[in-house]
Amino acid sequence: MRKIHALSLAAVLLLAPIVPVSDDLPLASVVHAAAQQDTIKEYTRPAKTSADKDEERSVEAPVPWLLVEDHRIEALNANGKCVTYSSHPVLRVNGEGHPLLAHGLDTWSKQEAQAAKKGFDFAYECKNDDRQSGSLEEIAYFDYSVITKWGRVDEQIVSFCSFGISYTGGVHPMHGEGGTTFDAKTGKEVPLAAIVTSREALLRALATAFLTQYPGREEDLFAYDIEEQLKRFHTPEKGFDTFSWYMGTRGELVFLYPPYALAPYASGDFTLTIERADAPQLFIDAYSID
Repeated sequence: MRKIHALSLAAVLLLAPIVPVSDDLPLASVVHAAAQQDTIKEYTRPAKTSADKDEERSVEAPVPWLLVEDHRIEALNANGKCVTYSSHPVLRVNGEGHPLLAHGLDTWSKQEAQAAKKGFDFAYECKNDDRQSGSLEEIAYFDYSVITKWGRVDEQIVSFCSFGISYTGGVHPMHGEGGTTFDAKTGKEVPLAAIVTSREALLRALATAFLTQYPGREEDLFAYDIEEQLKRFHTPEKGFDTFSWYMGTRGELVFLYPPYALAPYASGDFTLTIERADAPQLFIDAYSID
């Protein structure tokens, strides 16, 4: 972290106009803003419709009893240009129904907010280091996440896919997708162990899905066969923790593998879908679709 010399913290904080922000915004960001004569601001934006092409906003929920917003933090230089920003989705229950789900979504949103503030602080620190050296002046650094797809959403399950991306200098941004699934009645996140019969059956189904959905790619990408590659990534001691997934609208399971998870960055992302009809022995009866 760049040090500020010859000024006390109190004096530094008087150097720049800073819009009031959350009490828990990292102090390092406030100090950086003062030293650079930047302004930090926060605001909330409504979710977009599915037709909107703005990739930095979440997609609105498919049901009226769920509300989605994106909370954004920006650092603006003296000319009003954004130099660093972060954003995260906020999920709420609309109305008095689903009180336990409302609590669960509120907890999740607060965790997302903390992660976004840390992401903003790191990106802003990197940006200021590069500004000091005179590199990448015209490029904003960022760290944000959005809800990109809604899976199954009903009285049993609320499931969705998020996309996160960050750029803090270098050749390219880092990105990845993740899934989140809530039990709509209890408000708790649903563990994968409550959906599938075993890790072994799941790994076999994933290998079959890869061969079907990415024909001819196995030999190009891996030194081992796909089943061995999956076992090496999903090590037994981690249990189900290494699986990133959400439940689709038909009750299928969608597994998400970002760059570097299974193959090099240039190979891109891999999405593997397991339909219930294709692997009936994999699924437990819980959360079945009638």
